[in-house]
Amino acid sequence: MHVGIATGFQHQSGDEVDDRQFLKADLEMAVEAEGLGFDSIWVTEHHFSNYSISPSPLQSLAYLAGRTKRVKLGTQVVVLPWNDPVRVAEQALWLDNITDGRLLLGFGRGLGKMEYDGMRVDINQTRQLYREHAELVIAALETGVIEGGELTRQPRRELRPRPSTSFEGRIFGSAGSPESVRTVAELGIGILIINPEPRANLGVDTETYHQVWEEVHGATRAAPAPMLSGTIFVDESSDRAKEMSVQYHRVNFRAAVKNYGMADESFGTTKGNEHYAKMRISPEKIEEMAETTASVMPAGNPAEVVEALARINSDLSLQGFFPHFHFGGMPRAEAQRNMRLFAEKCLPEVKSWPCESTLDGRARELQTS
Repeated sequence: MHVGIATGFQHQSGDEVDDRQFLKADLEMAVEAEGLGFDSIWVTEHHFSNYSISPSPLQSLAYLAGRTKRVKLGTQVVVLPWNDPVRVAEQALWLDNITDGRLLLGFGRGLGKMEYDGMRVDINQTRQLYREHAELVIAALETGVIEGGELTRQPRRELRPRPSTSFEGRIFGSAGSPESVRTVAELGIGILIINPEPRANLGVDTETYHQVWEEVHGATRAAPAPMLSGTIFVDESSDRAKEMSVQYHRVNFRAAVKNYGMADESFGTTKGNEHYAKMRISPEKIEEMAETTASVMPAGNPAEVVEALARINSDLSLQGFFPHFHFGGMPRAEAQRNMRLFAEKCLPEVKSWPCESTLDGRARELQTS
């Protein structure tokens, strides 16, 4: 089993540490993860708030590429409607070439209207933009050529550096709605689950994913096994772990509600996001929902956390996890303790679990035209 870590650069600890100090410290934790035995580092994309100070995941990963030797480097996610597909493809090819194939790509649509407005992108075009940009980038990463798109109208151009390793099996799409599940399967990429109880909370239906995959791709190639991200809090004391997990998830959940506008009357009313209307949270329910969210995240002593991950893996047949260890404004020392204890007591067991991995791609000579 592939086990990495995720960092969202979630600066929710107040003003006692400035952004510069916070970002440098989070990057040092990510670098430390390689020495602890983790297999990858994943970076999110968000804009305009302390919910996640991570405007350019590929830029962050380029820095981490220079600080590490073996770990894979993943995007969780590049929000495709906010990014020019040419630039995504060029930057991905550049980073993959200089790291000899260490790049893993996660793509997503984004949901926060505040972020869409700030990026000057019409949120009502989210699904069309995501689909079109994904098709352009995926084709470009294999062929080295990009062109087309009803909205993009990209003229044909050859990209440099050229692809040297196939991205087949190394691209995943975040799927938080039934429509997204179908789109990810149709695109021929793996499914990225950003929640440890996906069916109950986010409607990630892996049965539909495999059905659509079979309809579109047949037996030409097998669907990649899913990847999973979520928060984890581990402590030698089960009671302390669960108590502190709830405390930090309250902070994290409030920040998410604000970032995505989940308590706004307009939430889930834009074109393509109608599925999320049922997830709108009335302001008086925010604290209750924060505790409910914390209750489904793996938290406890090492044995309990391993048991929770084993249950999830049994349900979803994953090829990898990459948990967040620093969230909800927890002190830096607590986050480091959380990550190091997981590495010592949980990581060897979880990495020993068998799985079908597609994360190394296919080294080959690629024909460009």
